[in-house]
Amino acid sequence: MTERISRYSDNGDGTLTDSVTGLMWQEGYAYSDTGNYINWHDAEKYVAELNRKQLGGHTDWRLPNKLELQSLYELNYEFESRGKTFILHIDPIFEIGYGSCFWTWQTKFSGAMGFAFDVGEQLWYPQGSLSGTVRAVRLDMNPFKLIRTYGHEKAA
Repeated sequence: MTERISRYSDNGDGTLTDSVTGLMWQEGYAYSDTGNYINWHDAEKYVAELNRKQLGGHTDWRLPNKLELQSLYELNYEFESRGKTFILHIDPIFEIGYGSCFWTWQTKFSGAMGFAFDVGEQLWYPQGSLSGTVRAVRLDMNPFKLIRTYGHEKAA
């Protein structure tokens, strides 16, 4: 029998820390707080409000980049809610209900990049599109930490 070892620590203040990347993530996300998908501009405002409220005692929350969001993608996970199984590949320690596409800070002309946890792809949307949601992050990630032999399973 194997036991899953979580790489995330619940800080007890609405934040989670990733032991692999060193990033601190917002446990919740904009859709759960607002009940709506938001555009990229509102995602920036949402993060500014988290900083104003000092989520977890911090004021340096930001939109993640594509690599940071991709680091949360877990192929082995399906998300179960209300008796249905959804294919949202993210550790269940993260609060999630609806909305599989999360905004990044990356923009190009009038577009912004999102990462979809249902299909594991980067997608470009108009910045004004109500196509996404946001989960804020703080601290910096060393991308070389992702090149690892990290075992998620351990013998019980």
